[in-house]
Amino acid sequence: MKKTALVITTFLVLLGGILLVKSVKAQQILPLTVIPPKQEALINPGEHYSTSVKFLNQGDSPATGTLTVLDFIVTDDQGTPVFIDNPEVIGISTIPAKYSAAKWITVPQDSITIAAKSNVEVPITINVPKNAAPGGRYAAVLFQPSGSLTLGNPASAQETPVAVRIASLIYIRVAGPISESATVTKFEGPTFLEYGPVGITTQILNQGDYHITPQGAISLKDMFGRVVAKTDLDTKNIFPGTSRNYATKVGGKVMIGKFTAVLTAAYGDEGKSLTSTLTLWIFPWKLALAILLAIVIIILVSTVWYKKFTKKEKKLVEELKEEKTELEALKEELKDKISDTETPKTQTPPEKKTP
Repeated sequence: MKKTALVITTFLVLLGGILLVKSVKAQQILPLTVIPPKQEALINPGEHYSTSVKFLNQGDSPATGTLTVLDFIVTDDQGTPVFIDNPEVIGISTIPAKYSAAKWITVPQDSITIAAKSNVEVPITINVPKNAAPGGRYAAVLFQPSGSLTLGNPASAQETPVAVRIASLIYIRVAGPISESATVTKFEGPTFLEYGPVGITTQILNQGDYHITPQGAISLKDMFGRVVAKTDLDTKNIFPGTSRNYATKVGGKVMIGKFTAVLTAAYGDEGKSLTSTLTLWIFPWKLALAILLAIVIIILVSTVWYKKFTKKEKKLVEELKEEKTELEALKEELKDKISDTETPKTQTPPEKKTP
C-alpha cells in the first residue's frame, strides 16, 4: 500500500510539473514587441520626414515575417484601431482620403528576420504631398511572423492556430489651420442615490480634423456651491468622427443632500472648453429610516415608562394622603383620650345631717 501511494504521489507531482511548464509556455507565445507602439509627427506639406520602428524578438528562436503599411480607423468608443486590410470584417475597404496616410509611408523591404534575443530597426520615410490638406492622417507599420502560433502545444489538434502581428501606430499631422470641434454628447448619472460615490458616464464626440485628447475633471458641488469632490478624466485620444466614453466615479460614500456634477474640460491647440452639468440627490434613506424607527421606539418606551411611573407616583401620593388622613384621625382620637385622662372628677360635698 505504501509503494502504491508513493507511485501515485510521484505521478501527480510530475503531472503538475508538466501542466505548469505548459502554462508558462502558453504565457510566452508572444515574444515580439515594438518600440515605439505609437508616435506622432507634425509635417509641413511637401516635406519628407524620417523616423524608425524597432521590432524586438525576446524568444529563443528567430522570427521571420512580412512588413506592411496600412491605414487604420477607430470605429468604437474605446479607441481600438482597426486596420484597413479585411473588408469582410470591418465592412469597408477604404477610409476617407483626408485621413489616409499609408500611401505616404515607405519601408526599405517587405520582410525581415529578427534573430533570437535581438531586434531589427526599420527606417521609415514619410513623404507628404505639397497639396496635402491640413489635418490628421493615420497609418501603421506592421510586422507579421510567417506561419501561425498556437497556445502552448503546436501538435495539439484541439488548439486553433492564430495569426499574430504587432504594429506601430503613426499619427501624422499635416501642418496648417485645422478645424477643432468637439461636443459632449452624453453626461449621465443617477438622479437619486442612497450612498456615493456617484458613477457618471461621459461621451465626447470629435467633429474636427485631428484627434484630440481632452483634459479636465468632474467636480461635485453641494447645495451651497462648494466643491466637495473632484475626479480627473482619463487620458484618451478621440479620433476625428468618433466618440469616446469615460466612466468616472466621484465623491465619497456618505453624502446627504442635493449635489451638482460639473464637467470642465479643454481640448485642442486653442484650449477650447467642454462643459456639462447634472443634478442629483443623495440620501441614505435606509439608515434614516432605521434611525427614525429607533427614535420612535425610544419615544414609545419612554412614554410607556413615564405613564407607568406617573401612575405609580400618583398611587403613592394617594396612599400617602390616606395614611395622612388616618394619622390625623388617630391623632385626634389619641388627643381626646389624653384630654379625658387629664381632666379631674367633680366631688359632691357631703350632706349635713339635721339634729
